[in-house]
Amino acid sequence: MATAPEPAAVGISVWEIEPGERRKPGIVHVVMMALFIGIGIVVGTLGSLAIPIGFVSLFWPGQAVQALGGIWFGAWGVIAGMFFPFISNALSGSAPIPVSAAYLPANFLQGFLAAAGFRWLKADPRLRTWRDWAVWVVIGVLVANFLGAFWGTYVLTWFGLITEAARPTALFGWFIGNSVPSLIFGSILLKYVSPMILRSKTFVKGWFA
Repeated sequence: MATAPEPAAVGISVWEIEPGERRKPGIVHVVMMALFIGIGIVVGTLGSLAIPIGFVSLFWPGQAVQALGGIWFGAWGVIAGMFFPFISNALSGSAPIPVSAAYLPANFLQGFLAAAGFRWLKADPRLRTWRDWAVWVVIGVLVANFLGAFWGTYVLTWFGLITEAARPTALFGWFIGNSVPSLIFGSILLKYVSPMILRSKTFVKGWFA
């Protein structure tokens, strides 16, 4: 039996709903959200303990989980990316609970921006063209992590955990500590795992299905 061609092979965006295709939220999406929260807790906790510099980790691969969750699973992944750092921070002791709660807008941005960029600009998660790579690197890595670092260091100064004079150094460390592992691990997983995700029922073309 002949199989349907992949979207990229016929010039159709992976985000387009094909004729006759019906998509709706289901238990599989809830399961994937829970799974990503679990993965994020493990990765985020280990990353926070790996190379800590005060309240900043110089190598935090949890951001790759945040970005990939949003790209592959839409709002389900964004929600997972918002809340797993809260739990991993508590487990690692890297931030007090009120500070972790104040980080939530940064967590949201670090998951949402990659998801929105790929959907709105019709970029392929399999990173098949230079344009796909540009969307991933510029929006999913650089912009998302700069805004996350900006808000996160603002929270640290707001709670009096660092001084204003120390904020630029903390911001740079936060940005690099999130961007480098996100670029390395995120790129590899997008390139080689996305083909399997796109063929599964868990892939979310919109925001919830």
